Amino acid sequence: MSDYEALLRRVLSLVGEDRREEIEVEVERRVAEDPRLTRLGALYIVAGELGVFEGIKQGSSTVALSKLVGGLGSVNIEARVIGVSRPRREPPIVYLRLGDDSGVVDAIAWGDAIRRLEATGVAIGKSILVKGAYTRERPDGTVEVHLGEHAEISEARPGLPPLEHFFAELPDVFEARGAVDFKAVILGFAEARSVSVKGEDVGVRDLLVGWRGIKAELSLWREHLGLLGESDIGKTVYVAGAKWSPGGTLSTTSRSSIHIPTLPAQEPILIKIDRRLPQQGMLLGITQYGVDRVYSESIRPGQLISVKKMHYRRVGKGWAIIPLEYELAEAEAEPRPRIQSIGDLRVGMVDASVKGEVFSKSPATRLKTKRGETDFSSFWLRDASGSIFCKAWGGAVKMLEEVREGELVALHFVRIVRNPWGEREVYIGEESLVAPSGELA
Repeated sequence: MSDYEALLRRVLSLVGEDRREEIEVEVERRVAEDPRLTRLGALYIVAGELGVFEGIKQGSSTVALSKLVGGLGSVNIEARVIGVSRPRREPPIVYLRLGDDSGVVDAIAWGDAIRRLEATGVAIGKSILVKGAYTRERPDGTVEVHLGEHAEISEARPGLPPLEHFFAELPDVFEARGAVDFKAVILGFAEARSVSVKGEDVGVRDLLVGWRGIKAELSLWREHLGLLGESDIGKTVYVAGAKWSPGGTLSTTSRSSIHIPTLPAQEPILIKIDRRLPQQGMLLGITQYGVDRVYSESIRPGQLISVKKMHYRRVGKGWAIIPLEYELAEAEAEPRPRIQSIGDLRVGMVDASVKGEVFSKSPATRLKTKRGETDFSSFWLRDASGSIFCKAWGGAVKMLEEVREGELVALHFVRIVRNPWGEREVYIGEESLVAPSGELA
């Protein structure tokens, strides 16, 4: 996309697509009148006369972040810092994520601007006024604010939205494109691992995050690896500038930022122990938010426990609750699991529960994979909100042997993945559970 087309697209987003012909005619007229003027330069002039850049000239006025376009030479903004990185590279640069009541943008600072940020005491949650910044359009079409040598930085006036305003709840960012800012509860950690990236061994650690029973995995890369630990389990985390990987996992990047706000401690969670699972020490637990695996050698089926402290541990491709502090409880109403409708399933959900009617079931077969031969079966699942294709692998195929077309079933501990054609699919693995739809309701 050329600079002209990119600017035209942004101008039309502000004044309306119906004015395209009017603007382009005016651009061509100005170029014809002054051959030294490029079409891009003429478009800047026309856009300015339309008021698109009103208040962007250097001075005391500021511009809303949503109205920024690439190519502006001197712009003033007021924003709350929702993400900031440590200085990186040499010479050092600092990545910021800034928000106001109109939107969020990425920013980058270097040289004297970094020293001015430090002098102002810039941190996550602080509001800043920036004068004399400039903008660039990134390859993905988003705008980036640059704080160069001449940028002035000071504390902004009160009135910007509070920090929590900029972070969506985890379920609201599934399948979002580009950078996402979300809040979630830290549930558990997997072991750190090393990944080779362009010949360099890079540290990565996966953690499970959740919000009211909806779970996803977040991969911490490089400098983020040691920012969170076991002592943070159960706390709410604000993650700015994360991205979804093609495999459906949230990942941090060099521009991401992690913040743990000071919030009240979470209330104990009630878990009804339903039955034993085939894996040693594994139990099926029901909470008000859904169905979980629970690992314990001392807890028994039929018990209702109030868990004050716990963490999740990775088991195969799924996760299990490890109760650390708990006591037997009594309750007038036992927890009932929350089951997702098919229409609410999103790529990236892990250990999800869904129920529906089985149709178009295929016979079990053997497939060759990179890890050898394995059993495979597939079928469609439907409910009132839609339908979705389901694939069962390995030992999960045996659980489906007695399931017939037209039956209602519940699938627990499944992953929602994306197939090569960009469509959602349900992955049923060794740790999944297939049960009659009303068995745990």
